[in-house]
Amino acid sequence: MKVKITEKCYTGTKGNMFAGEEHELDDRIAEKLIVRGLAEAVKEPKKSKKKFNLSNRAVDEADVATPESD
Repeated sequence: MKVKITEKCYTGTKGNMFAGEEHELDDRIAEKLIVRGLAEAVKEPKKSKKKFNLSNRAVDEADVATPESD
């Protein structure tokens, strides 16, 4: 889990961590830091879907096949 440190603290896996830093920690350790008020969970921004643009659907006149009259 990614957390942002709010106060200087120490963990056995990462060592000293200072306020303002973001670290990827084990979920169990991150939850303990959050409960104790030493860190905040970092929320990942949502990925926006690319909008479909209808103006890009234009085709060249030579690419269009027309049936020949009988």
